[in-house]
Amino acid sequence: MLHLIQQIIALYPNDTLSIAMENGNNTSGRPGSLLPATNPGLFELVDSQGRPQEAVSVCRIVSIRVTSAAYNDAITYLATPVPTPQDCGASCEAAVRAYLPVGTANASIKAGGQTVAQGTVLQNQFGVLVIVGPNNSNPAFVSTCKAEILEK
Repeated sequence: MLHLIQQIIALYPNDTLSIAMENGNNTSGRPGSLLPATNPGLFELVDSQGRPQEAVSVCRIVSIRVTSAAYNDAITYLATPVPTPQDCGASCEAAVRAYLPVGTANASIKAGGQTVAQGTVLQNQFGVLVIVGPNNSNPAFVSTCKAEILEK
């Protein structure tokens, strides 16, 4: 998620983000910075004037949706680790990606008692799915490890 957040900060600096947390809480704001600068664990959101609003735990983020923006093709993803993890978490992550391949329309992902993403699967990468609306709008970056209920 850190790799994605760094890119979201750079590529969507003036867009509003809607962040869903694993406990069902939500927050929104513009991308600020990762804190602390070395070995970050928090993602700070800012208001429209750039003033710090609040910070969220990167480890608890289920999804980040960029509202009123289109998916940016410049976004890169981390490669699948070698060797591929074989623990229970890795099995669950792989199953989520297998269930919702690229191109799946009308996908819906729920976590924390709420729907965190709906639309078409645009990216299916190790650790993250990207769900978009029409014309690749409102991209939602969803942690495959935090997804709870999947529909297609």
